[in-house]
Amino acid sequence: MRPSIAFTLFRKDLREALRDRRMITLLVIVPLLLYPLLLGLAMLTSGMLSRQSQEKPLKLAVWGPAPALLLEEVAQAERVEWVDRREAVPAQPSPEARALIDARKAQAVLVVTPVPLASGGKNLAVELYFDSGQPGGGLARRRLITVLDAVRLHAVQARFQQAGLAPELAEPLQVKESDYRSTGMWLAWGVPYLLLFALVMSGFYPAIDVTAGEKERGTLQTLLCAPVHPLEVVLGKYGVVSLFTLGGALVNLLGIGLAFLGFAGGTLGRVHVSAGVLVAAFAALIPLGMLVSSMLVAVGVLARTFKEAQNYLTPVLLLVIVAAHGAMMPDVALTPGLALIPFLNMALLLRELLTTGVDVATFSLVFVSTLVWAMAGVLFAARVFESEQVLLSGEKPWRDIFGRKLHRADRLSPGSALLFVVVVLAGSLYTSVLLMRRLPLWGVIAIVQVGLFLVPSVLWVRRSGAELREAFSLRLPTPRGAGALLLLVPGIIGLQVLLNTALRVVSLPGMEEFVRLMDERMKEAAAWPLPLALAVIALAPAICEEAAFRGVVLAGLSRTGSRTVAVVGSALAFGILHMHLVHAVLAAMVGLLLGHVTLRTRSLLAGVLLHLANNATAVLVTRGGVEPAWMSSWMVGLALCAPGLVGLWLLPGASPLEPHEAARPSVPPAPGAPGSTVT
Repeated sequence: MRPSIAFTLFRKDLREALRDRRMITLLVIVPLLLYPLLLGLAMLTSGMLSRQSQEKPLKLAVWGPAPALLLEEVAQAERVEWVDRREAVPAQPSPEARALIDARKAQAVLVVTPVPLASGGKNLAVELYFDSGQPGGGLARRRLITVLDAVRLHAVQARFQQAGLAPELAEPLQVKESDYRSTGMWLAWGVPYLLLFALVMSGFYPAIDVTAGEKERGTLQTLLCAPVHPLEVVLGKYGVVSLFTLGGALVNLLGIGLAFLGFAGGTLGRVHVSAGVLVAAFAALIPLGMLVSSMLVAVGVLARTFKEAQNYLTPVLLLVIVAAHGAMMPDVALTPGLALIPFLNMALLLRELLTTGVDVATFSLVFVSTLVWAMAGVLFAARVFESEQVLLSGEKPWRDIFGRKLHRADRLSPGSALLFVVVVLAGSLYTSVLLMRRLPLWGVIAIVQVGLFLVPSVLWVRRSGAELREAFSLRLPTPRGAGALLLLVPGIIGLQVLLNTALRVVSLPGMEEFVRLMDERMKEAAAWPLPLALAVIALAPAICEEAAFRGVVLAGLSRTGSRTVAVVGSALAFGILHMHLVHAVLAAMVGLLLGHVTLRTRSLLAGVLLHLANNATAVLVTRGGVEPAWMSSWMVGLALCAPGLVGLWLLPGASPLEPHEAARPSVPPAPGAPGSTVT
């Protein structure tokens, strides 16, 4: 894959997409003007309509011998328009009441029937007829229920007085309601729906234009005859559609934010909008935009004409609309399980961002789970574009897409490595959420490490046809490499100390929350026997995560021919695995060192030992329950890093292979572990 070719195709498709000035106007100018207008009108009309509904007289019919107390209470509490008043109850009150309400002559009908008591006296049976589907029907019910409750209380108090008891005894339970729901909540329910809809529509027509549109114009066939790889083509088109989806989301977000800040000053009831909320919302929409773009491109290219593409992509739009309705259900909360469902998780996250706010752990869970789906979508789009039958004729598309393809013996490619990342990330996410409340923490860690990292890594390499020894770099370091490794052990501990100290100074969002979560986890681990804690938190991740990220991922990305891509790519995947923003940053930084050391020594053992040293240190220093002061000391961190720098200086030439072999882009596995805590 040649990035320059993909970028050239991206510029070509972007120029063609931008030639439609009317579409650009609709995507950019309209949201900035439309949202202030809509918000202003909505705020004015909603308040006015609410007041009018409350001030309108209640159209009421009362049938039966209603006592004076009931009629007086109704008249005093409400403005009542007596539609029908009868002393006798009709023979069939229900159909008559239905006809009266359907004709909109009454909003509610009360039917009062005396019920004699064996002890003397009588009670009243009251039936309330109304239609909550009609305008004002639900409001009429709420107003009457309030009055009837008051009548019931006053009647019981009167009976207590007649019996010589204190009237207060009639009210043993005094309930005072305070509803904090404000009129602004409709914005928190509607804005996520609006943003998701705008995000899809922003990329809808550009996706059709660069896929089915090019087929109709005959330029796609010409492009595929050129010496370009299908992955380069899909990246160019995917980049254009992503630019439109994310650009559309940004413009709509800005339009909504400016309108809200202009009309409501940033706060309306429980809804708050600030620059931080807008930034967080757009950051959350980035992986969703990537996912939507991949879906639009993959589905759009299956169509042969522009019209057919519209029909194919409409279900994608409907899927997003249905999921976005989740934000409109007040009883549905953003739980860890729902955070794994794409689109619905984003709708709920946006609603929470606008109201109560979201902790960094929940935000990270939604972001990473959506990112995993987005990566899977990109790989699926690439798979579709590899099928020339689909691109050229559209016949037998599904069999052509999912059919087996011929591959060379060794298929541990960069694409294979990315697919592996998607599989292990998705597996660890869903398994962790599923098992977290069913098993102890050590059991969850053990199952995830062995069942989702180590075993899949071995199976993945065997299925790819690559040699296990080469893919996992199963060899001992050279004497020079071993010496460098010994010096790097204190170095990685020093790096952990420096990163922790630096993050506390920088105050990354969610730092306090991360420290609290890690303290809770390490305190729980402190209750385990030390051998169990070391085995689960230090040894298992050192072996299993290294096999996955410095084994399969680093080996696959090394096939790009770039050490930088391999090391940085494996470190980013390793960071994403740790989910929480702060933990991900720490893990990615340590992953860079582990990937570099593994590549240089060409030995997975180097990564395993460094990862083990990092995690074991975290287990041992927190065993006493209090983190020692030296773990947050700049001087201690720098002193420990000094021998590590010498170890890095010794790494060049530490490869066990011949010089001409070492110069060849190849594989390695490596270590990995994050920051001041366990990775």
